Amino acid sequence: MKQIVAEKEAVQIGNRAFTALLEEVYTSPKPGLVDLYSNGAHQDMNVRTFERSAAILRPFFVEMALQGLEHYASPETLFVKIRKTGQRAERAMYRGTGGVNTHKGAIFTLGLFSAAAGCCLAGDGVITKRRLRDIQTEMTEQSLGREIRELRRKRGMSHGEKNFLRYGTLGIRGEAIRGYPCLWEVSLPVFRQGIAGGWDQNSVKLQTLLTLMSKTEDSNIIARHGPETLRRVQADAEGFLMAGGVYREQGVRELILMDQRYTAENISPGGSADLLAATIFLEKIINGCRP
Repeated sequence: MKQIVAEKEAVQIGNRAFTALLEEVYTSPKPGLVDLYSNGAHQDMNVRTFERSAAILRPFFVEMALQGLEHYASPETLFVKIRKTGQRAERAMYRGTGGVNTHKGAIFTLGLFSAAAGCCLAGDGVITKRRLRDIQTEMTEQSLGREIRELRRKRGMSHGEKNFLRYGTLGIRGEAIRGYPCLWEVSLPVFRQGIAGGWDQNSVKLQTLLTLMSKTEDSNIIARHGPETLRRVQADAEGFLMAGGVYREQGVRELILMDQRYTAENISPGGSADLLAATIFLEKIINGCRP
């Protein structure tokens, strides 16, 4: 009976991760990113590619949530287990998309929080902001810290790892080690303020995305163009927000123009898009997910 309940809870969590990925790609217009308006700075993918990828990844998020439900007593051991699941998810994604990286960053972050959510339900019976953050940090702090210290000896590095060695930026690993302050202290408050203010979901998600773009070390931008372009994107986003953001008459029009500029320059804030998906996911699961 307990196993049946755990499996139902894991499916609930995995379904919310899947839905969050879809909601992210459907949010439009996003500068330089795939959405319902354009493919942005991506010639090798479109909305259908993202839909296919999200469907492929759904069972892996379910699996990671179930691993959290079953191994909640040892967060660091759990992290080792879900990383293996995440690696299988990546391989399945690449097979299903013909080699296109649609969701690698999202697999890492949503996988972490899917497992942490499972831990919350197993240990406390409810998913709370405080416990999610504590468990996620316990899962990653020591393990990722060791990885960063040993990075100079590694071969076959990711974009984020190369960025760290070249520019000293920690990317998504740094966010995970610090407990994702960009989510808890930046994007979730903006998201909730927008909903409380009565704005439509698409506008709220766009405002949240631009806020993330203004604050985060987007490893995708750094990998393509370096830190100077990242600083320009951050300044663009900050200027857009200071002028009123998307909650004004000309907001969407300005985003369309920004999208055209970024597409022409091959600028894609994909790291911020992954964090938008994570924000949507967290908003869906906190205080919920019982079948």
